[in-house]
Amino acid sequence: MTGNWQDLIISTYEVDQSILKKYLPKNTALDLFNGKALMSIVAFTFSNVKFFGIKIPFHQKFGQINFRFYVKSKINGAKGVVFIKEFAPKPLIALTANIFYNEPYFTKKIRLRTNTNCNTKIIKYSYKQMDIAAEIKSSTLSLTKNSLEEFVVDRYIAFVKNRTGKTLQYRIRHIPWKLYDTIHTAVNNDIISLLPKTFQNIKHLKTYVVDGSSVSVEKGILQHSLVKNMPLENIV
Repeated sequence: MTGNWQDLIISTYEVDQSILKKYLPKNTALDLFNGKALMSIVAFTFSNVKFFGIKIPFHQKFGQINFRFYVKSKINGAKGVVFIKEFAPKPLIALTANIFYNEPYFTKKIRLRTNTNCNTKIIKYSYKQMDIAAEIKSSTLSLTKNSLEEFVVDRYIAFVKNRTGKTLQYRIRHIPWKLYDTIHTAVNNDIISLLPKTFQNIKHLKTYVVDGSSVSVEKGILQHSLVKNMPLENIV
């Protein structure tokens, strides 16, 4: 699969480790930040979608919202993410992701709205009365080493448990992303209601906005040979 992931609003929370452990695929462990287990809501724009090189009509620009947390491989230490739930407004996207990628995708009417003027851009992702929104400037900043943002954003693998119990890894190839100079963010706390009730008391840490880029996603089995922590765009 290839496409563009852009204008990512990422809201990160501290979560009790016991809540997340039930979602761990085999041979993975929680990757902690300063001793804390983290989960993020990621709302983003998906465009120019292609499956196996084929452009999908009527699926060329829409908003998505996903919930993910941060793990590392017990085999080689490679760092990645695990998706708890993902929501897209297009049934074909959800169906394809479930069948071919074993992803926990669901169809919800996610609305995408943007408003751009000469100096700023407003981005809003909505489901019913739940909004995730930001106002940003066009300028970007590189990720600060060892920061919360680098820990969350600089991930190039998604780990997924397949139907036979094996752990799949999706290599997500893209250039390093940068943070937008952000004026304002707003996240409706009701968005957490899309997850099980055990997540209702999680602690918000920070919300930020990332530029994104074109991406490609490739599937494989968790291997000893994957180079530890190497950006996936450098692996051939």
